[in-house]
Amino acid sequence: MRRRTKQQLVTAAALFAAAAVGAIAAPYVHPTTATGEVRSTSTGQPSPSSTVSAAEALRDLRTLEISDAYVPARYDRDAFGPAWADTDRNGCDTRNDVLRRDLTAVVVKPGTNGCVVLAGTLHDPYTGRTITFERGNTSSLAVQIDHRVPLAYAWRHGAASWTPKQRELFANDQATNLVAVDGPANEEKSDSGPAEWMPANAGDTCSYAASFVTVATKWHLSIATADEHALARTLTTCS
Repeated sequence: MRRRTKQQLVTAAALFAAAAVGAIAAPYVHPTTATGEVRSTSTGQPSPSSTVSAAEALRDLRTLEISDAYVPARYDRDAFGPAWADTDRNGCDTRNDVLRRDLTAVVVKPGTNGCVVLAGTLHDPYTGRTITFERGNTSSLAVQIDHRVPLAYAWRHGAASWTPKQRELFANDQATNLVAVDGPANEEKSDSGPAEWMPANAGDTCSYAASFVTVATKWHLSIATADEHALARTLTTCS
């Protein structure tokens, strides 16, 4: 088992927390239409984590701690703070930030400072499908925000020992860990690692594997032995 010292882990986590808390983004501003609807200029670009090359991900994979150790503390979603907190303090919650980023033809609710997404189109990476999103009590479930490395997985591989603030920042890490996806695919994935679940869309497996490694590397998480093998197999087949 490859381990970092306790002091290294604590220092790295503190640096990530300080950097994230200090990042304050400007309010998101959209042009308005004649009818009062607010349309986004989003281009639906993938999250930065999906642009990491397979070679870089394989290199980083070799540096990760591999651990199948049992974690006695029971996972609790509340330990990661309120869902979709505004950790970047731009005036919008994390879910709507990610929807604006990942959807195209976005329509934003008037009077919400350009925050609340009413409608848009998702080109889903996990299934390859094109999904129409409409905000509503049940219709919103068609598009969900996935944690590439699930919260429960992170809990088992290091987050159980983090501070509440560090866990909240991880849960809202738009830069590397969050992506808008097909709702049923996200529910099917649940808290699985790469050994148990990969996107049905073969064209996204390389990006997904690279993203998983990116998140684990950034947050100094360990990964399970089976997941290391699954990630290595996938990444070695990527051009």
